[in-house]
Amino acid sequence: MIAQQQQQWFFSSGGERFGPVGFDYLLELAQRGGLDPRNDLVWSTCLNDWEPAGEVEGLFERRAVRKDQGSLESSNSFAQTGDYTVTPIPKAQFQGAGRVGYVMGTVVIPLLMIIGWQFAVPLMLPYAPETYAGLMPLVVWPLAGFLALITSLNRFRNLGMSRWWVLGFVIPVVNLWLGFRCLACPAGYAARKKLDGMGKLVALLYWVAILGGIGLMAAGMVGAFGELKDSGVVSDFAKQFEDLRKSAVPER
Repeated sequence: MIAQQQQQWFFSSGGERFGPVGFDYLLELAQRGGLDPRNDLVWSTCLNDWEPAGEVEGLFERRAVRKDQGSLESSNSFAQTGDYTVTPIPKAQFQGAGRVGYVMGTVVIPLLMIIGWQFAVPLMLPYAPETYAGLMPLVVWPLAGFLALITSLNRFRNLGMSRWWVLGFVIPVVNLWLGFRCLACPAGYAARKKLDGMGKLVALLYWVAILGGIGLMAAGMVGAFGELKDSGVVSDFAKQFEDLRKSAVPER
């Protein structure tokens, strides 16, 4: 196995990924404070996947620098670790569905399937057996739901979260938090905990829409209660409840 210092490394910083560089470069970058141990990720062939920089052994340990060595920027020590030119690399390290893919797989494509099927069913009904004619309009719904489920599972994989989180969509409040993660958070968010510019914009719009919807629901409930009160339904119900209480608990 190639020694850690001889590996070629890639790292993420500020939403961009760079490399290849030598391990010595990462050490100096960490010592200068240019590498966040929790939010920035690093990868090399000795790792199974991208990991937070702070979890890489030896990267944030203090090491004495020889006086005759000077700064790594002016040394030739990178020559032994390969090409150390820092260039952006494609962001394809996180598998699964991204934000756009999630919206397409859970909203756009299922909606197009349902609409298209409603147009297709009348054309097929004359040729369908009478036994199944009533079920044909419903066939597309399980398919659309299955597509949304698979897309959600792949979205959690892309975020670095367990796929079991898909069960959280049926839990109130938790489903709102999961919606935020699936719509706004970039790939690998579970490890990086850092939103990019697009994520911040989507998060703002998402929570404004959620709070606006809650406000409209609350206003509607208050309005409905006011209408019931004006119609006398509330007072009649209160009177009936009082009569029931008096009959159940005789006064002494």
